[in-house]
Amino acid sequence: MLIQKRKKYSQSFIEDVVNMIKTGDKSISEISRDLSIGTTILYRWHKKYSDDENPTLVEVNEKDAELRELRKKLADVEEERDILKKAISIFSRQGK
Repeated sequence: MLIQKRKKYSQSFIEDVVNMIKTGDKSISEISRDLSIGTTILYRWHKKYSDDENPTLVEVNEKDAELRELRKKLADVEEERDILKKAISIFSRQGK
């Protein structure tokens, strides 16, 4: 059984490929054959990074990192809130 490692492409390479797709000199299928990259990957890159309104790859990675950090903080705060709720219920029962 042959296991292939996932290839990692640099941000500048991805941006160059998306620009190649934008120019329309070649179809995505032709670019896929020339670069030996699957067409689905190229379509995904084109959809994600081709709009001028879309942020660059660096901005996307920074936003993803910020989102992960905020989700972690939210989980910590929710855990603290749940602990405090339990403590309040325990102390309110002891006072009776």
